[in-house]
Amino acid sequence: MDALRIVTCARSACRQLFFLCSHCDRGHRYCGPDCRDIARRSCLREAGRRYQTTRSGRHAHAERQRRYRERQQKVTHQTDEEVPVAATVPPAPTEVAMPAESSSGAAREGCDAKPEGKYRCAWCERESRFLRHQTLAKYRPRWRRPP
Repeated sequence: MDALRIVTCARSACRQLFFLCSHCDRGHRYCGPDCRDIARRSCLREAGRRYQTTRSGRHAHAERQRRYRERQQKVTHQTDEEVPVAATVPPAPTEVAMPAESSSGAAREGCDAKPEGKYRCAWCERESRFLRHQTLAKYRPRWRRPP
């Protein structure tokens, strides 16, 4: 039975703890694909912002805007069609986040309970009773080319 490594999600808004077994421990930094995708988009947005502050970034943006303005059609005459009347849409009904009886704690019986001594890998669902805080990279022998 392998020990699971305790990992904290690297996305600052999440910071959720999750566990990885030695088979799945391949440098995962995020608790799941949703956090990974959000962090990736944020990283790309930040890289784009930094690029826009450079000289070549400003020139590329100006060229892209020039091409966009060229594609736009100039409308000089008004149309004879009538503008449709704006329709109102009723608001969606609000849903109750938790049933009323859950406020007493009856419906939340498993929420604050400790696990039964077994933890699961976030990727492959393997179970283990043992946890570790460091990767096994320090302990695994590295393959070396013979001299």
